[in-house]
Amino acid sequence: MLAKNNLKRIQFLIPKNQKEFLDSVAQKEGISFSALVRTIFAQYQQNMLEQELTKTACSLYDEYETNQELVAFTAIDGDDFA
Repeated sequence: MLAKNNLKRIQFLIPKNQKEFLDSVAQKEGISFSALVRTIFAQYQQNMLEQELTKTACSLYDEYETNQELVAFTAIDGDDFA
């Protein structure tokens, strides 16, 4: 459970059929409507962060492939230094 001082009250409008659907899902899950909406928002936020990370990693991959300074030490990968 989240501490109440970490929560911010908001209001938004959704179509009646979406509200009914979310109410039924919350009831099936045994959680409040608000908890369900917070979970959905958190999942969306996580997906957005992962998409941004993937986009950044892909853009850095091109640099890794073309910049020899970034791969200079790969020739000694796996060497036993002991």
